[in-house]
Amino acid sequence: MNIRYVLQTAALAASLTLPLAANSITTTFAQNDSGSGAMFDLTIGTTGITVNSLSVLDDASSALTLDVYIKSGSYVGFDTTPAAWTLASTTAVPTGAGATTPTNVTLTPFTLAAGQTYGIYVTFTTTVGGPEMLYTRGSNTYSNSNVTLSAGEGLNGLFGATSVFPGRTWDGTINYTLATSAVPEPTSLALCALGAPGLLLLRRRYLRKY
Repeated sequence: MNIRYVLQTAALAASLTLPLAANSITTTFAQNDSGSGAMFDLTIGTTGITVNSLSVLDDASSALTLDVYIKSGSYVGFDTTPAAWTLASTTAVPTGAGATTPTNVTLTPFTLAAGQTYGIYVTFTTTVGGPEMLYTRGSNTYSNSNVTLSAGEGLNGLFGATSVFPGRTWDGTINYTLATSAVPEPTSLALCALGAPGLLLLRRRYLRKY
């Protein structure tokens, strides 16, 4: 059997990117309150996720900039502490969709590790009088097989510079991806890449040699 051929094929198969599954989690769009932004906790399940985009509600159909901050561990106790947070994404949106239609915002993708809880802060950084983020009064929890979202609070001004409002649920959708399956063993990768014609070729070479 040509071992070199098998190893080369395994290396090629191992370099292929596995398909990713698109997923999302949505809270509510009841929107009976508003502020500059909202904080909540996101607990990741047994597989890490990469956050790619959000859908949010804003109270005006005008230009806005959406910033997403993250921190390791819960937001609780750190809502007015900027040094505890990392800016993960900032996106300029030419026109928000307004109060009744979610505005879809593509983010700079960021990854959250499996088994960890992260504080998430979603906020508009616009001039005074600019769009506000809509959210819903009350603390609520939303879960699927990948993540648990625990909300939360609303803030006026960056990191509650004006005020903080406990018991607020961010209105929105988080869109993310995760691996669909575990990485196969090298031998399995080689066999998958070879397919039936490749396996037949190896068998013929084996028979000729022995």
